[in-house]
Formats: sequence, structure tokens, C-alpha cells
Amino acid sequence: MVKYFYSVFLLFCLSVSVSATEIYQWTDESGRQIFSDQPADPAAEAIELQPSSNRYLFNVKRVYDGDTFVLENNERVRLLSINTPEISSRHREAEPGGIAARDWLRNKLKQGQVYLQYDTEKRDRYDRQLAYAWTVDGAFINEQLLQQGLAALTIQPPNLQYAEQLITAQQQAVEQKKGIWADKHYQPRKVSTINENDYRGWQRWRLTAKSQSQTRDYWVLKVNDKVSLRIAKKQQALFPPLGTYLNKPLEVRGWISKRGDHYSLFVQHPSAIVTLE
Repeated sequence: MVKYFYSVFLLFCLSVSVSATEIYQWTDESGRQIFSDQPADPAAEAIELQPSSNRYLFNVKRVYDGDTFVLENNERVRLLSINTPEISSRHREAEPGGIAARDWLRNKLKQGQVYLQYDTEKRDRYDRQLAYAWTVDGAFINEQLLQQGLAALTIQPPNLQYAEQLITAQQQAVEQKKGIWADKHYQPRKVSTINENDYRGWQRWRLTAKSQSQTRDYWVLKVNDKVSLRIAKKQQALFPPLGTYLNKPLEVRGWISKRGDHYSLFVQHPSAIVTLE
């Protein structure tokens, strides 16, 4: 068993090229050889990796929902670039597909270990680690959640390392009408139907932007007197010329915020906008 886990670790070391970094190594009670960037065991010994790997093996304590889990050291991990439907809590009701995504992730992590890799931003505003994740046998979890239609793509610059690969994964699910892409709850809605009772949560909106303006920090694509799209100027280079979106039927995916009587949909990456035929 020790030999197996050590071999898997070496394969990851050989497959990814990054700067050298120090990690810790020890053997747990089951005889498994563990590698981590934290000395979580008194017997842990520091080892120096040559430029070879930026994926680290952690023990998983529990899965919270389809895109969030807790490590044995009680660190919470939020999977990068995806969003799965919510499960029920004291603050909200469950969304369709939330339980299915959570159970899928539990099954993927049933061996109790996961490899994590980080991007530019290491933590979110809730102090959760932001990461891409792989099973011990090399399955890319973020990608597979998208391929199964259990998650929606939510790329947030500057975390763009696997953007193209994840865009392709979601497109496969859309074309095959898997998971959320077949669920009636997540079918596109006309923005003219928006109201204060049901605009919350990740949704798909059909709309046409009529004009373009700007504030100090944002480009604003006005849909009507109640609704607009907002794109941060610092992310403008990722998008095509914004005028190409005007006067065309669009599907925009994401979350809407409300301020007074106005609704705004903040778009962080062009993958959230689809030009319809």
C-alpha cells in the first residue's frame, strides 16, 4: 500500500512542472504514505521537491456539498471555476441537483484522500482554500463535475489555469443535455420576467443588450431600465469588443444582484455569455 501511494505521488511529481517547494512526508496509521504542505503529524519530515509538482495530497474529513469539502486539518476547500446547486441549510432551501452533486463528490472521495492544486488566488472571502482537485487515481474532479452536468462553469479571473479545458467539459454536458442542462429549473428565462421573489441563485437569462456605457470601474451593457450587465474594466482584455454583444440575443449565466429597483448581472469571464443563433 505504501508503495502504491508513493508511486502515485511520483507520477504527479513528474507530470507537472513548477518551482521547487518544501512539503512534509509521513506514514499514517493505515500504512499510507502522506504528503502535505503542512506538518500535520508529529512524525512528519520535511522533504524538498525539485521543480516537478504543485499538487499536494491531503486527507479528506468530510464532503459538505458538490463543490466544497473539509480536510482532516479542518481547512475548507472550495473547488475553483465551478458551482454546484446548493443543498439545504438553515439559511436556504435545497436547489435541484444539489444532493446529486454532493453524493457524486462523496463517492469520488470515498478513499479519503485528494490531490489539490492552487491557482493565483489561494483563498476566497470566506477564508476557504481555492483549488483544483484530483482523486488518487488521477481523475480531475472539477472537470468531471462539469462533464456530468452536476456543476456550472464559473470562471473567476485571475484563476484561469484550466479555463479552456473546463469550458470544453461544460460544452459536452450542454450538448448532451446532462444534469442541470436538462432540468426544468435551470432552463433559460426571459429577463423580462424577472421579479424580486425569484431572481436569486445561479440562473440562465435570455436578453438583448441595447446600449453601452461606463462607470469608473465597469462597462455597463444596458438591457432595459431595470436590468444591465456589468463587466469590470480590469477584466475587459478577456472579452471581445463589447459592442459585438449589442442588439443580439444572448444567454447570460450567473447571479443577479438587486439594488433598489435595478438588477445587475456581473460577468467575470466571456464563458458566461453565449450568443444565440
